[in-house]
Amino acid sequence: MRYRALDENGDMVMRNGQAYKQDIEAVQQACATRLRLLIYEWWEEIKDGVPYWQQIIAKRDIEEALRLIRKRIAGTSEVISVLDMDHEWDNETRELKIRAAVQSTYGPFELEEVLRAEEA
Repeated sequence: MRYRALDENGDMVMRNGQAYKQDIEAVQQACATRLRLLIYEWWEEIKDGVPYWQQIIAKRDIEEALRLIRKRIAGTSEVISVLDMDHEWDNETRELKIRAAVQSTYGPFELEEVLRAEEA
């Protein structure tokens, strides 16, 4: 698998030799990118994305949120399964920290994402 690399700000990297991630790093980047995509955000496929506002924030159901996030990770290309997933919700800062152990076709990796209400 080959995936466009992103820098620490989430912008695409355009430098030769660093523009793409390969194999396990590509799958990890794909998982993170898919978790950041809001439903209705991508004009080419408006039904692709995570329904943060529609189903997670509106319902305030953390179990449903975790189910949707796990499903989103598991649906990423080259992901075989989500081995384990843990979360930490900070009500004051409205941050959801996700830590997942993921098995890919290239081997296992850890995924850590912080989802913030202002991004969702």
